Amino acid sequence: MDFGNAMGTLASEDYVVDVALVMGGFVAPAAVKYGVETKMGNDLPDEAYGATVAVGGALYGGEGRKVALGGGVHTLEALRTRFMEGN
Repeated sequence: MDFGNAMGTLASEDYVVDVALVMGGFVAPAAVKYGVETKMGNDLPDEAYGATVAVGGALYGGEGRKVALGGGVHTLEALRTRFMEGN
């Protein structure tokens, strides 16, 4: 394994931006949930918030697709929690 090339990839600015966009998409449903549940008084399942971010990112296109990926991961994690842990 060429350790130098691996470290170069990890230190790449493009790679860091890509990871930040995906993580932003994973965390963004919490902000959507806050706005919907706290400010509007509605109570939706957590999967709905992740799906909202995923669809919004996909519709935006370009770099938004990376945000959509994070929203999709959030949706899958919320579904896993619902069915595996019974919440």
